[in-house]
Amino acid sequence: MKPLFRSFAIFIRQIAKDSMLYVVCAAPLLAVLFFHFGIPFVESILCGYFGASSILSGYYLLFDLFLSVLAPFMFCFASSMVILTERDENMAAYLAVTPVGKKGYIVSRLVFPAILSFIASVALMLCFSLTEWSVLKLAATCFLTCLLSIAVSLLILSFAQNRVEGMAVAKISGIIMLGLPIPFFLFSKIQYLFCILPSFWIAKFCMEERLLFLLPALATSLLWIAVLYRRFEKNLI
Repeated sequence: MKPLFRSFAIFIRQIAKDSMLYVVCAAPLLAVLFFHFGIPFVESILCGYFGASSILSGYYLLFDLFLSVLAPFMFCFASSMVILTERDENMAAYLAVTPVGKKGYIVSRLVFPAILSFIASVALMLCFSLTEWSVLKLAATCFLTCLLSIAVSLLILSFAQNRVEGMAVAKISGIIMLGLPIPFFLFSKIQYLFCILPSFWIAKFCMEERLLFLLPALATSLLWIAVLYRRFEKNLI
């Protein structure tokens, strides 16, 4: 395990030296502060202006879902940028032949950041969520959003050759998150056109609180990861 932690320490130093990635990792905290305090404030203004009892409150769960995915998405994006940089500088090839190994390198660059993002996501949701969450629902949702973010990271790494391309692909990869608002706005069976997106099933699980929806959420996440990982592993070194 020591080589893995040493490799992860190199990863942390890479982020600390890069001001952009440093800001990216800090962004979830700034965003949740806006969501937690800004959304209820905007709700009070809108309700007062339109004379309504509620306008945005029905979508607080949707805002919470975006909160739950913020930390994993940002952490995994930072990880993708570090891997692309190390690939350009041939550091990935170097680390792959050290005791860390190729799989160890992948674990230290994708799995460890995902674990940290899970902890960060749970902590942020406990402190700043707009709705009440049970322990099971919170843990399951944050775990699934971490898997979703690993898929996003692999998508970036599979189709980008450098950081500039990586940032462009990251914008396109946001389509994987498109499933989150679908159940809130589409009530007919048309919504199931988005069933290939793990984010759709995560939203369904949180809305209806049925454990049955955990299965397709997990299955689609693992499917995306498996397909993208094959392409990423071939292009890694």
